[in-house]
Amino acid sequence: MNKHDVYKAVTAALLSRYETAKWAAKQAHEAATNEESVAENKYDTFGLEASYLAHGQSQRVLECEKDWLLFDKAKPIIFTEENVIGLWCIVTLSELESSNNVKKYFLISPCAGGLNIEISEKTIYLVTTSTPVGKMLFGKMLGDEVELPQNGKQTAYEITTIA
Repeated sequence: MNKHDVYKAVTAALLSRYETAKWAAKQAHEAATNEESVAENKYDTFGLEASYLAHGQSQRVLECEKDWLLFDKAKPIIFTEENVIGLWCIVTLSELESSNNVKKYFLISPCAGGLNIEISEKTIYLVTTSTPVGKMLFGKMLGDEVELPQNGKQTAYEITTIA
């Protein structure tokens, strides 16, 4: 798996998420400031609810922008080779007890945990070091074994690549 392709795909996904958040914030702001949002009586809370939504969407825009800018500016850091799993590493796990060679791919990221991207028909999961999977992988080395919860049971994997 090419790390440059992963970087480009993640950056594009984060930019798309940022653009979507800006659009949603604009829509919420328009709803909150629309003349139809003015309360007709003391029990009419539509305008108040719309303003809360607009505020929340504005906060989301800032968060998405921060994530996108972090990835956009991190390109030189990303392309260093590692022997130990740390930030910016792409990790491949191979299931130990699988006859059909099941693999999982993770990018250890400082932000945007939970984002999934598809590259060459492979799903790459972004995890941060504060998540259970991120904590489990951080600091491990090639050949180490880890157990991930899957469908209510622990599944054993071996770390087969660190990029």
